Formats: sequence, structure tokens, C-alpha cells
Amino acid sequence: MIEQLLIGVILVLIILVVDTRQKLAAMKNDLLEMRNDGLFQQPSASPPETERTVTPVENTRPATVAKSVAEPDPPAERQAPPEPRPDPSPVPEPDPMAEEARPSAAKRFEDLIGGKLPIWIGGIALIFAGFFLVRFSIEAGFFGPGARSITATLFGLLLIGLSEFGQKIPRFGKIFADDVRIGHSIAGAGIAVLYATLYMASELYGLLGLTSALIGVIGVTILAFVLSQRHGPPTALMGLIGGFAAPYVAGLGAESVAPLLIYLGVFTAGLFGLAIHRGWAWLALLATGGSVIWTTALLFFDVTGDAPFIGVFVVLIAIGGVLTLSRTGTSFGIPKSVMQAIPLGLGLLQLILLAPLIEFSVMSWIFFGILSIFSIALAWKDEDLTPAAAAALGLSLTLITSAFGDAGANRTELVAAIALVALFTACGHLFALREKSGWMWALIGLAAPTGLVLVAFLFGDLDWNDNIWAGLCVLVAATSAVMAWRLKDAPWLVPLPLASIITATLLSVALWIWLPDSFAVLVPAAIAGGLIAWAKLIERKAIVVEASLFAALTGLMMMIFGADLIETLFGSLSGEIDLYGYLPDVDDVLLKVFVPGLALTGLAFAFRETWGTALSRIIAVIGLAGFSGFVYLLAKQPLAIGPIEDFVQYGFVERMVFTHILLLTGWLLVSRTWQEKWQAPLTALGIALASIGLFRFLYFDIFLLSPTAVKQLLGPAPIANFGTLHYGAAAMWFWLFARTTSIPQMTSHARRVLHIGSLLAAIAAVMITVRQAVHGTDIATPPFSSTETYLYSAALLALAIAWLVRGVQTTNALLRISGLLLLTLVTFKVFLLDARQLEGILRILSFLGLGIGLMGIGWMYGKIMRSEQAESD
Repeated sequence: MIEQLLIGVILVLIILVVDTRQKLAAMKNDLLEMRNDGLFQQPSASPPETERTVTPVENTRPATVAKSVAEPDPPAERQAPPEPRPDPSPVPEPDPMAEEARPSAAKRFEDLIGGKLPIWIGGIALIFAGFFLVRFSIEAGFFGPGARSITATLFGLLLIGLSEFGQKIPRFGKIFADDVRIGHSIAGAGIAVLYATLYMASELYGLLGLTSALIGVIGVTILAFVLSQRHGPPTALMGLIGGFAAPYVAGLGAESVAPLLIYLGVFTAGLFGLAIHRGWAWLALLATGGSVIWTTALLFFDVTGDAPFIGVFVVLIAIGGVLTLSRTGTSFGIPKSVMQAIPLGLGLLQLILLAPLIEFSVMSWIFFGILSIFSIALAWKDEDLTPAAAAALGLSLTLITSAFGDAGANRTELVAAIALVALFTACGHLFALREKSGWMWALIGLAAPTGLVLVAFLFGDLDWNDNIWAGLCVLVAATSAVMAWRLKDAPWLVPLPLASIITATLLSVALWIWLPDSFAVLVPAAIAGGLIAWAKLIERKAIVVEASLFAALTGLMMMIFGADLIETLFGSLSGEIDLYGYLPDVDDVLLKVFVPGLALTGLAFAFRETWGTALSRIIAVIGLAGFSGFVYLLAKQPLAIGPIEDFVQYGFVERMVFTHILLLTGWLLVSRTWQEKWQAPLTALGIALASIGLFRFLYFDIFLLSPTAVKQLLGPAPIANFGTLHYGAAAMWFWLFARTTSIPQMTSHARRVLHIGSLLAAIAAVMITVRQAVHGTDIATPPFSSTETYLYSAALLALAIAWLVRGVQTTNALLRISGLLLLTLVTFKVFLLDARQLEGILRILSFLGLGIGLMGIGWMYGKIMRSEQAESD
């Protein structure tokens, strides 16, 4: 009784819809008549009768134009021209309203909301009405199982009959002629009801055996296939929704996994077949999605015993979806290769969720391996599908990470992971030189073994010793090295540098494991050498950058292990006395600073053309810094100056020796002419050493640790007058470097600065000589005396005269001007300071001698200036 009442309500609703549609059709006819009478401005045309052009087309149109029929004219109540729809098949003369301009977005939205969605939702409502009608009868107990099944079957057939023959019903058939989408929706609803009926009859009541149920499902699928030829996508879509919703509406799922999977498999296969026949890619995607939703939902229940069946189903659906999409067109604007990868990716993701349920057993790895092989086969056949293989590798590493992280890697999981990675590695090497997709295959071949090593190290919880890990790194490095060698002539930009850096990194790790700690800095230096040689062979700038990175790593490690030397340097620059206490052991620095520095310097020179000018200089500076640090450490060993007493005794002499060794070496390197390949680097080295030596003299001996301010013994004069020797030699070095022609890049300004430095150093040498002659070896602590000030004036006056004479002889204007300036300063000193301390005849004689001498110098200098002017004129 209740079922009959519900059916009656549905029929009443249908009658109301029919009546409304008839009224709307009448309004449409009135509008057409008004337009024909000239009330609306339209292009002149003789429109055919609309009512006679729709129904014959619907009744007689072949299957090839079913898709175009599925989009009829919009309802008349919109009072706006419909959107024109292209139709390749021959059709009757079109409605003149179709020639009007494309409707606005608002009109199209109104068409969708007011014209299409209600019909589609109405069809879905009919599906659920049938489902819930049967379910209500089950719960209320009105009918027995047989009657319920027969009633549901009749309801589904009634809907299909209405879709096929409803337009022939007197008075009510006009609704089907006015809008063909109604027939499409009812046909889809009927198909869905029949699917649900078969499922309940077999699963709930046992009225049908497995074979009978399968035959019934196949029959309904064939019926849906036939109907979709006439009614188009809506029928197929309704059938899809009903077929996938049937088990849920029936209230079943996880408790009957095997029958459910069989039903879903047959149903999805039917949809795949229909998709292939009609070329509907969207149907294949939706069918795959429906199966994925069901299987994913099952994974959240306790289906451990049935998990293998789910795995088989997932694999079959993934493969079937890919193969189906390969034989269809495109849809949703998605490229075909991307669409084909969707079922495969969904299948792999589901297997990752399934694997923990069966404790990562061999079967789970077999399932994953099958889809991985399938993805590789697809990419082998169609290069556009290579990203699918790359995605499969990424998901494979995800599965391996999940398996290792679950409870560590046992033997089964480790062997399976190695086999899976070996598959991708081998295929990556095999297809790395393909013209279109070779670069991606190369990345696959590199990422697979490297990713496995990384995952095993981070999540494997393996009790392997260091030798095994080092051997594994060497093995993977060998595969990447082979890949790099194969790609040396390939046009790809990324794979070759990636292969090189992976090889270098893994070899570094292995060497660090195998070699003692004292050789740690030599490893990146050796790797840098190998990379720069490789870069020279294949002429790739990217490899040069990688070699530079390892050279920089070498320099960083040298700095870390030579931290004591750096601390000594800063202590020295800050004026520390006890530098020996900062210094590290010689043996420790030998292999960690000196040898790597020497190696970097050699690499910078040997491959200077490959590095380029800038990089080779930077690397050479890094290497020379390490080399120089070690030489400094050795030089500090003989005297081992520590306490203040040692510094007073030997500090000045040690500093003098260091400074002049640097200056002498720099001069020898700069002043000589070398072979062409050696000239530039040796000249640059000489400039660097000379600069360091001159800096040491100015910073330490003039400002920070001047012997006139800090107590240091200069030796007993005149036997070992180290002050005179040191400052006099410094003046000589300044003058020599200023006048050398072996440094073409030196500017005139720099030469002038060096000349002035030489003159200042000469003044310092004269003054230190005077002070040491008066006070002896310690010139920092004794007070100044009057005799000392007179001797300063006499010595500086002699120096000024010497400059003047030499300037006159060599026509050196700088010497002459400097001599005059110094002479003037000394004169002011004599008048303002020295003469005040003299009395009597001594004061008279001093002024007399000074006056005569200055007059003579002025006369001589004036004569020289006039002679030069005459020659110039």
C-alpha cells in the first residue's frame, strides 16, 4: 500500500510538471507569433514551426548525433535567445532565434540553474526515490523479498519505458518532445534502479546466485549501453551514479567485501566499455573515481582478511582506467597524458594505504610492483607518459619510507625495496638517451638509488657497520657516475650536473667513513680536483660550479681545523705578546691545513683556464692562506716566544726576519721574468707577499709595536743595530717596489704612495739610529736628552741634504721637494727648540752655520731651477 501511494505521488508530480511545460510552450508560441508580426525587430526569415522540428528529430536521429540532441533549446520563459550549439549532423532548418547573439553570462547562468539542473536533480531524485521505496518496504515488512524485487524491477522498467515511449502518450507526451533531457534523466534513473535491484536480490535475499546476479548486472550494463546511444551522456551519468550508490543505499559494504568488489568490477568494466565506444573520457574518469571512493572507504574498516582482494581490485581498476583513457578523447580540458596518469596515481596511493593493513607483506609489494611495471611500460610506449613513471617512483619511495618507518626494515621489506628501486634505476639508465623524455628518465635513474640510500639511512633502523654504508655509497655513486658518463654529450641541462654532484657527494661520504679523521680535509680537495678535471673534459660550466663548491668546502674545513691559527692572527693584530700559546700542534695542521692548501693552490694553477680568472684567484688565495698559516706556524717554533721576557729579548728580531723574508720573496717573484704560463700567477703571488710584508711593517713596527713605545731589544749598537737595519731596509723595499716596471697594473698614484712610504721609513730609520746610539738596545723606556735632540736635527739635516743632492743628480722632483720640506722642518726645530737650549758662542756658531748652509742650498737650488727652465724653453 505504501509503495503504491509513493508511486502515485511521483505520478502526480509528473503530471504537474507536464502541465507547467505545456503552459510554457504556449507562452513560447505566443512570443514567436509576436515576433513574426513585427513586434520584435528580427532579421527577415521564414521560421519553421518549432513544434514540428523537435519531435521528428528526437524520434529519428541516429546514434551519431545523440550528443547534440542532449542540448535542446532553453525554456521559453527566459525570453532570451538561446546559446547556439554546433551540430555536425544534418538537421532541419534551424530556429531563427539561434542566429541571435550569444547570451550573456547571467543568461547562461539562468539557463543552467533554471533549465538544466532541475532536470538532472529530478532524475537523481527518482533514483533515490526508487531506492528508498524498496528500503522502506524492507523495513516495514509490507512485501516479501520476491515481491520487493519484482516491484523494484517494474519501477525501473517503467522509468525506462517512459524514456523510450513517453512522447507517444496522449497529451502527456509533449513534455518529452519539448525537452529531451527529461527522457535522458528518466532513462538513467531506470538503469540505476535496475542495478540496485539486482544487488539486493542477490546479496540481501539470496534470490539470485552469483552467476545469475552477474548475468543480470551484465544485462543491465548492456541495456544502459544501448540506451546511452540514444539518450547520450545523461543516461550514462545517471547509470553511473545509481550503480555506485546501490550498495550504500542497501546498507551494505565492509561485511561483504568479495561480492561487493565483484559487483563494482563488472559495473566499472561496463562503464569502461561504454566510455571506449563513445569516446567519453569523462565517463572513464568518473568510473575510476567511483571505484576509488569505494575501495578507499573499505580500507578504513577491518578488512584485513579481504585486503588481498582489495589489492587485486585496485590494480585492475588502475590498469583498466589507463587503458580505457588511452582509447578515448580528452575531457575537462585535461591533457590526455595527464588523464591517463590519474588512475595509475590513484591506484598507487591506495596501495600505499593498503600496505600497512597487510603488514607490508610480499603481496603488497607485488601489487605495487605490478603498477610500477605498468607505468614504465606506458612511458616506454608513449614518451608523453614519462611523468607517470616519475610519479610512480616518488610513490614507491613513499611506500618504502612508510614500510621502513613502521618498525624498521626487515629482510622482506629490504629485498622488495631494493628490487623496486633497481627496476626504476635500470629503466632510467636504459631510456636516458631518448630524444624527448631522456632527461626525465635520467632523473629517475639517479633519484631511485639515491632516494633508497637516504630513506634507509634515515628510517631503516639498520644495524649495518660503517663499511657496509660506505660500500653502499660507492655502489650508488658508481651508478650515477655511469649515468654522468652516458650523458656527457646529451643536450640536457640538469641531469649531467646532478649525476656529477651525486657521485661526488656519495664518494665523499664513503671516503670520510673509511679514512682517518686527519685526512678529512683532503677528501673534498680530492673531489674538487676530480670534478674540475671532469669539467675540463666535457666543458660544462655547471660542473665548474660544483668543483668550486667542494673547493669552498675544503677552505671551510681548513678554517675550522685551523681555528687556532686564526685566533693567533687576531691575537697578533690586537697586540697580544704570548702568541705561542695560541698555536696548535704542527702534526695536526700539516694534513688539515697545509696539504689541502697546497692542493687547492695547485688546482687553481693547473686548471686556471677551466676555473676562469676570478675563481682561480679565489681558490688560489684560499690555498695560499692555508699554506701561509702552516709556514707561519713553523716559523714560530724555533724561538717559541711566550712570556713577556722572551718577547722583549726576541720579539723585534723575529718580526724583522718574517717581514723581510716576505718582502724579499715578493721582490724576487715580481722582478724576474718568468715563462708565459707562470708569469701572471707568480707575479700575483709576489704582489701578495710584498703587500703582506709592507703591511706588517706599517702596522706592527710603526703603530702597534713600535720599539719606541713597547720595550724590545734592538741589539748592541753599532755591532747589531737591528733597528737601523730593519727600518732602513724597509725604506729600500718601498723605493724598489715603487720603481719596478714588472707590475703593469700599478698606477702612478700607488707609486707615489710607495715613494712617500720609503721617505718616511728613512726618517724613522735615522731617528731610531740616533736614539739607539744614545741609549743603547732599549729605546722605549729612557727619557729624551738635549744631546739626543741635537743629534736628531743634525741627522735629519744630513738626510735632507742627501735627498736634495740625489734629487739634483737624478732630476727627481720628489726627492728635491722632500729634501726641502725636511730641511724646512729641521730649520724650524733648530730655531724653536734646539737654539733655546744653547748659550754664548755655541748659539752664535750654530745660527751662523745654519744660515750659511741654508743660503748655499738656496743658491744652488735656484741655479738648478733656472737651468731646467732654460732647457725647457
